[in-house]
Amino acid sequence: MIQFEDVAVRYGRMADVLSDVTFRLEPGSFHYVSGPSGAGKSSLLKLMYLAMPPTRGRISLFGRDVESLDRNERALLRRMVGVVFQEFRLLNHLTVFENVALPMKISGERPSRRQAHVKELLEWVGLGSHLHAAPLTLSGGQQQRVAIARAVITRPKLLIADEPTGNMDDRMAVRLMYLFEELNRIGTTVVIATHNDRLIERFAHPVIHLNEGRLSILEPGEQVLA
Repeated sequence: MIQFEDVAVRYGRMADVLSDVTFRLEPGSFHYVSGPSGAGKSSLLKLMYLAMPPTRGRISLFGRDVESLDRNERALLRRMVGVVFQEFRLLNHLTVFENVALPMKISGERPSRRQAHVKELLEWVGLGSHLHAAPLTLSGGQQQRVAIARAVITRPKLLIADEPTGNMDDRMAVRLMYLFEELNRIGTTVVIATHNDRLIERFAHPVIHLNEGRLSILEPGEQVLA
């Protein structure tokens, strides 16, 4: 599914943000990404969803060597990936419904199917009464839920989420974790960057821990060594 071999990332003349990172995530797995600020978490996620190339090393996604892809192949691969960004990235000229339906529209789903699935998912995330609202009229937590719904509406092969519950109360955060786990049960590989230790403890999965550009994978309950 995802394989990194001796991957490093460097910005300009600075020291490596990620250094000699090697790991493999199997299809259908569920991992958290943790680590202190500046450890390289955002860079790792960007590499996973093909937003940037590594400075050196090799990355493969869904069995394809990323470096060998042309523009069209890269675009097709990205359609298999759902991404939840910290800054939401909603389209403000579209309604909530239209934002969430957009991935299904791009993939060619018929309107009746889009209508049913989008309404059902927005009900699940507590926004069933906001179908026709403009994103800028919503709170930060509501916008985050719209972004999550948009990312998962097509049941992607890979879901990458950067602090997806950071703007939510505990009740909604738990509800959304159940949604991520349900997606995982039907085959989606899930990678979530989070600082919420309570969620990591309640929904136990392995943790990709980054510190000073180095990576280690911890099993549930395993502590980070000093």
